[in-house]
Amino acid sequence: MNAFAILVVNQHLESLLEEAANERLAKDARKAGLRKRIASALTSVKSVMTDTAESSSVLPALSDYPYRT
Repeated sequence: MNAFAILVVNQHLESLLEEAANERLAKDARKAGLRKRIASALTSVKSVMTDTAESSSVLPALSDYPYRT
């Protein structure tokens, strides 16, 4: 029974590996062009930069801090 279980598990692992390889190939085929990826990256960087610049400070206010001078 142990040898049969090993065969079944190996077949299952092979099918999972084959499925993952097929998905990886399909994902590579769907990738966006270089210009679109660069534009998306720049947009995300700009949004992070403007969100940080628009907020007054990243640090919390020290209004109730007991050791403030």
